[in-house]
Amino acid sequence: MSRPLSVFALGAAALVGVSCVFPTANTGCAGVGYFPLYVSVRDEAGVPSALGAIVTLYDGTYVEKDSASRDALQVVAADSRGGRTYDIQVTKSFYRDVWVPRVQVPGGGCVSAGDVPIPITVPVTLKLAPGAPRVRSLHLLPPRALLDRVPYITALTFTQYLDADVGVSHAVLFSIVGDTGSVGFNSVTGALTYRCLEKSGYLTLTARSAADTTVFATAAIAVQGHPAVPGDPPCA
Repeated sequence: MSRPLSVFALGAAALVGVSCVFPTANTGCAGVGYFPLYVSVRDEAGVPSALGAIVTLYDGTYVEKDSASRDALQVVAADSRGGRTYDIQVTKSFYRDVWVPRVQVPGGGCVSAGDVPIPITVPVTLKLAPGAPRVRSLHLLPPRALLDRVPYITALTFTQYLDADVGVSHAVLFSIVGDTGSVGFNSVTGALTYRCLEKSGYLTLTARSAADTTVFATAAIAVQGHPAVPGDPPCA
């Protein structure tokens, strides 16, 4: 018998230095449910480059580090500490650091549901550091996924983000390991299709740059088996 899989979403960070009460369902505190700061990261060619970048906020002794895992363009930040002024540092391997000083972030204190501050967006352009390799990084989105039968996700093709010099091949080589019998797999495109089995499966998809196979990315895949709980119909 299979065990049901669970998918968890990370909530907003805990409040720092803010004391609030929640008298009604329509009142909340800055730091719960929204991000007041968006840092848009691009390279010199205008290509979204947030994946792999680290955004660090400084305000006196306060330091916050944020990164993007599901957005190729933006890093969201300051959800636990709105209404402050930050010096922003953006770092990424093989790129020069970027500093944006004295950025005032909206929010802070308690706000009503209809008065959530409009977030501020800070654009950043990354420039290559001297000696950077021609192929620098590879990322896959989404970084993890759950496959299941209808009405859930039954097929998935991952989006590839290869950071490489102009003229370098963007071809990617795909492979999978784990419970490979629980999916159909296209080794050319990396596409996965759901196969309904009694036992739940777990596997890892790996994508490697054809131009430099030492540069790779992985995605974690869970495949739901059936019946998952009592009363759940078995696979046809």
